[in-house]
Amino acid sequence: MKRHVKLILCALAAYVVLLLLLVAAEGRSGAASIRSFWDAVWFSLITMTTVGYGDLSPVTPLGRVLGLVFALCSIGILTALIGIGLRLIEGEFLPRLVLRFGRARRWYFFSADGENATALAAALRRDDEDCLLVFPAGEGRRLGGTKILRLDWSASGIKCLRGGTEGVSLFFMGPEPWKNYTDALEACEEGLSCYCMADIQPERLPTEMQLFSPCEAMSRSYWKEHPLTKGESLVLLIGCGDSGSALLERALLTNVFEKGRRIEYHVFSDTANFTALHPEAVRALGTERPDEDLLVFHGEDWTEARGLIQKADRILLCFDRDEDNLRACETLRSWFVTDAAIHVRLTERVPGLASFGEREKSMRPEFVMKDELNRRARLMHEIYSEGAARPRAWEELSPFLRQSNIAAADHLVVKARCLLDDESLLELSADDCRRAWERWRELDDARQDRLREMEHRRWMRFHLLYNWTYAPLRNDACRRHPMLLPYEELSAGEQAKDAYAWEMLGRLAQKR
Repeated sequence: MKRHVKLILCALAAYVVLLLLLVAAEGRSGAASIRSFWDAVWFSLITMTTVGYGDLSPVTPLGRVLGLVFALCSIGILTALIGIGLRLIEGEFLPRLVLRFGRARRWYFFSADGENATALAAALRRDDEDCLLVFPAGEGRRLGGTKILRLDWSASGIKCLRGGTEGVSLFFMGPEPWKNYTDALEACEEGLSCYCMADIQPERLPTEMQLFSPCEAMSRSYWKEHPLTKGESLVLLIGCGDSGSALLERALLTNVFEKGRRIEYHVFSDTANFTALHPEAVRALGTERPDEDLLVFHGEDWTEARGLIQKADRILLCFDRDEDNLRACETLRSWFVTDAAIHVRLTERVPGLASFGEREKSMRPEFVMKDELNRRARLMHEIYSEGAARPRAWEELSPFLRQSNIAAADHLVVKARCLLDDESLLELSADDCRRAWERWRELDDARQDRLREMEHRRWMRFHLLYNWTYAPLRNDACRRHPMLLPYEELSAGEQAKDAYAWEMLGRLAQKR
């Protein structure tokens, strides 16, 4: 906008100078009809608009040269001024006017117009056709429509235009994670709800801000739509970069089942250094134990593991680059014999392949905004805090403790599937919670004890992924916890605490 204003001011200044020169030149001749500044204005406008009444005309040589300049400029100057004015109206005035009269609608503002932002915006529009989507002015126009606005915005300006903070969501989805985070922090100071694309772990996080990453959204989408069935126990992950690492982390947190159901994960090409970043989880799951899942990282190329490929139940091709996954898929189909379900991670769908990870699937509100998941996590925290000697509000929790509650809420659908013996259950409704809770109350003590152990293993798995270790006394700064013990070594009171996660299903059904 500032650039356009400067152009207008420069054009006006040049125009005034020409008018003054014309008055000065014509004022020296007694036969001149242009004698005042306003005569010059009238003559220039009539000339530039090609009307040409002929009531005023220059008689001096310099005056006629200036008249020729106005004639040559003709409609060009006026067109340029009108064009700049229209761009100003379209770029600033019109979007603000639409927003001002659309306060009853949901507003979604995006800091960038990249592919991930476009996919998320399209999903938001599908969920709410009446919402207004706002992208920065001047960026690529990947998404079109009458309710797509282009505007250079600020958090304070949005709050002022809206008249408050309700019904507004800001998405910071630029290419630089820390810039997204710092920009989102400033917006949170205005009390606006912010979603920040940054795979970082800050010490403190405003309650108005949610962090997410494309890889995290992809992994949530995958394990929600493709949960492990009872017949699957051997899973191969080929390619453990950023995408594969996110899939493996989510698998270890999601696929925690009742004792007796053991999952083996075999991982090839650990370019994300998963083993270095999660040594405690790798250590705990890296040995052959009949009561625990097995996690094995292979140093050889995956094409040398012909025996594993032949026995596998599921194979995930999850290199970070689509072309690597397509090449691996072609190699697998051409030269290996396997009955495994082969799933290929692709950012764009390819016909004929059982692919996952496409932007239109993963960049959806339920995996980015996670409003329902966070609502459950808050409720679970409230229920856990009931009766506590020193209960802590959600706003006081560290990002780690919030993530711990979110992980517990994330696993509820697995618990419901286990109780209801229904592998087709992908969404958790109030009725599902009620039926699962009723089923829990019908179980005998021995089965409930096995399920409490299942929850304890899930809780331990989360802490191990963040490299917590056992210590007799808890020390959050050093990541030490006295509960990081096998279930059978816990006291009866400590074992009973793991029933809360199952009882949560009943409380959720009541509070919906």
